[in-house]
Formats: sequence, structure tokens, C-alpha cells
Amino acid sequence: MNTAIIIMAKVPTAGNVKTRLEPSLTPEQCAELAECFLLDTVGKAEFLPNQIIIAYTPFEKRDVLLKILPTHKTLIEQKGTNLGDRMFHALNFAFSQNADAVVMIGTDSPTFPPEFIERAFENLKSADAVLGKTKDGGFYLLGLRTLRKEIFENVAWSSAETFAQTSRNIEKIGLKLSLLPTWFDVDFPADLERLRKDLAENPIIAPRTFEWLKKNYKRQS
Repeated sequence: MNTAIIIMAKVPTAGNVKTRLEPSLTPEQCAELAECFLLDTVGKAEFLPNQIIIAYTPFEKRDVLLKILPTHKTLIEQKGTNLGDRMFHALNFAFSQNADAVVMIGTDSPTFPPEFIERAFENLKSADAVLGKTKDGGFYLLGLRTLRKEIFENVAWSSAETFAQTSRNIEKIGLKLSLLPTWFDVDFPADLERLRKDLAENPIIAPRTFEWLKKNYKRQS
């Protein structure tokens, strides 16, 4: 089975990434942390022998991304008016490259185990779709064996209803859905403390993020 992993990413520049972590972090620190998230996510994807595609935005910051990434990856621009359109475009590209199964992840859940990606591909041998839900109602992983535009329609993206509406769409069109364990995104200052605690127990899961937090983030009282 030909497989691919898509990483949906914003180029980490100050003022454009992880802005909801302010004022606990400065815009520059948010960008530094986002870069760590991206590099740790790429490292997680490299855990398995798959084609890695990074769907990025904004297009004009491509040179910044090339300087950050440790090795050459397939880079494509995110295209579309909303997140659903951008995800569909990236997935369509992956399937056009003769992938039989595609797993898409973001960079906001740096501590979910890489084994979840492996499990997603394993589940796709018998299921049509896989979702990993986040605690805030979104999802950190989407895996597909077949691409249908209907999956991404009428979804309130980046909301507490995203997972429920996406999973409903998948089942409504008759696709078999498999679920992964629930995990958490790092979006708000309160999430940083959870992140710090998790990485203190298991720093290898996101080593660059762990080192950055150790140097730059103080435990909140």
C-alpha cells in the first residue's frame, strides 16, 4: 500500500502563529515555539516510511520554511477559502501522487504518540476513514482511503463542533469510520502547563519543544 502523510502548517513567523498564547508568550516566542512544533511533527512523521507532504501557508514565506526544515520535503501551497478547502486540496494532491491511503496531521498536538499514525494506517486497511479527536472538539488526525468532497462540507472549522460534524459527514455518505484516542491541542496559555508536564515525563516525544520550554517557559502559579 502506497501511503503519504500530510502536515498542515503555517510558516512560523512572529505575529502570525500561535497568537492565542499571548500574552503568556511574546509574538517572537510564539513563532519559536511554533517552529519547534513543526520540527517535532516532521520528526514524528519520519517515524514511518511514508511520503511526507507539507501543505503550508503563506506562499510568500516559502524561503523561511526551506531554511527551517532539516531535509527536503514535498512542499505544496495551501489553497482554498477555508480550512476544509485547504485540507481537500492537499489530500487531492496526495491521492494524485498514487497514494492508496493518506494521513493528515497538524502541528498543534506535538505530544500525541507517533504510534497513532501507524495505527491510523493499520485501521485504514479495513476502514475508509480515521479520526483522532481533540479535547476542544476538533481533530488532530484525519486518515482517508478514499477522498470525497462531502466530508468537508457544512463544517464549522476550528470550533467545538468540528469533529462531530466531520464524523457525521463521513458516516452520512456511507464510509466506515475508525477512531483514535482523544488528545489535546496547544492553543491557549493554560495548555502550556499541560504540555510542560507531559514533556517532563516523556521529553523524547517532542524533543525540540521540550528543550525550548525548559529554556524559555516558567511554570505558572
